[in-house]
Amino acid sequence: MTRDRSIEQLILLEDVILMIASLWLAHVVHQRIAGALPGLKPPVALREYAYLLLLFLPTWVVAAERIGIHLHRTLTGPRTETIRLVLKTQMWGAGAIAVILVGAQTALNRSLIGMFVGISTVLLLLAKVVQRRWVIRHLGASRALLIGDASPEMASEMQRLRGRRVERCTSSDPAELGRRLRAGPVDEVVLSPTLPAERINELIGACAEAGLPTFVPIDYSGHGDFDLPPPGVETVGQTHYVVYHRRRGHAAALLFKAILDRVLAGVLIVALSPLIGLIALLVRLTVGPHVLYIQRRCGLYGRPFSILKFRTMRLGADRELAQLEALNEMSGPVFKMSHDPRVTRLGRILRRASLDELPQLFNVLAGHMSLVGPRPLPLSETEGLHGGHRRRLAMRPGLTCIWQVSGRSNLTFDEWMTLDLQYIDSWTLALDFAILMRTIPALLTARGAR
Repeated sequence: MTRDRSIEQLILLEDVILMIASLWLAHVVHQRIAGALPGLKPPVALREYAYLLLLFLPTWVVAAERIGIHLHRTLTGPRTETIRLVLKTQMWGAGAIAVILVGAQTALNRSLIGMFVGISTVLLLLAKVVQRRWVIRHLGASRALLIGDASPEMASEMQRLRGRRVERCTSSDPAELGRRLRAGPVDEVVLSPTLPAERINELIGACAEAGLPTFVPIDYSGHGDFDLPPPGVETVGQTHYVVYHRRRGHAAALLFKAILDRVLAGVLIVALSPLIGLIALLVRLTVGPHVLYIQRRCGLYGRPFSILKFRTMRLGADRELAQLEALNEMSGPVFKMSHDPRVTRLGRILRRASLDELPQLFNVLAGHMSLVGPRPLPLSETEGLHGGHRRRLAMRPGLTCIWQVSGRSNLTFDEWMTLDLQYIDSWTLALDFAILMRTIPALLTARGAR
């Protein structure tokens, strides 16, 4: 038995109904706003938008189904991935609307359509929260079946990074696998790299007959202890090749990201200026005249820059680091300590809410940092990065990243680096928006902050 397809189709139908309801709600909101703002174009009758739905909905449904926002594994997987897929689907829908408006040259209200896209996106994200809870309650979390002598690290990665409930099966007999698949739900099958090649082929065939995806890890044991770029597969004639190549973002998307970073940073600086001024005053009263802590850190491609933070430690704290290194709670070259005695009382409050990072908006405005990207490390800690971990320098550092919304200091150093490399290798604008949307609740709950 695999996923309950009827449940997934029902969820997709719910999403379609929600999109139609969003258009009606946008029309109602637009009418109210148009009545209060005389300069806004009067609303067109709702029936005029029936033609838009006739062309838009099929495109949106195809995109939603191909991207998989209704699938069991999406709903029960990492929340950041769910948000990213919803935003990606909405981008396809917005593109379809733009083509319709240009091609049809209709009199539809552009402002109403903008409201429709915004309202439908918010309602879809809220719906996914409810659907996730309902699916987990009624069907259970997505289940990954590990076959063979899989390492504890493989099981942990499937649980923490992919959001799967892991079940082990020590037998590699295809007949035994078939009996297990008939006995209960399985969503994915993961094969141990220690299995013989001929047995792996048989197990892949059994999973293909059941319609299940099969994960076969590549054994890196002979290639050193570092992370390689995610491989692709190319076929030349009759030969299949595993190709390792770092995925690069499109130049236009990276340019848009850079422009958007500076625009949003400027807007946030203006909007948050009273809060920034208040924090600066409190730090000045409690610590002294040195309100800002300025530290050299590694930026894009290892270029150093001066990062700005509100001071949260007493003066001279850097000179005390050597005495505390034995109490480091983070593996690797990074120093993390839950109850650092150098942190002031105000500093603990600022760190819990990440308010000490607000001056870094000026770093974003100057182009040293991005709103989303791997967190920049001090020069000394960056020198301790080896092998594939240095690939994190290939992206401009950011205020927040997947690490920030996935537990922060509760994660190990290797998990932190894995998430950073995952971000770099799968970067899209939609992923950035998804991380930004998850950053707000992460900050409010102070999850993993120290």
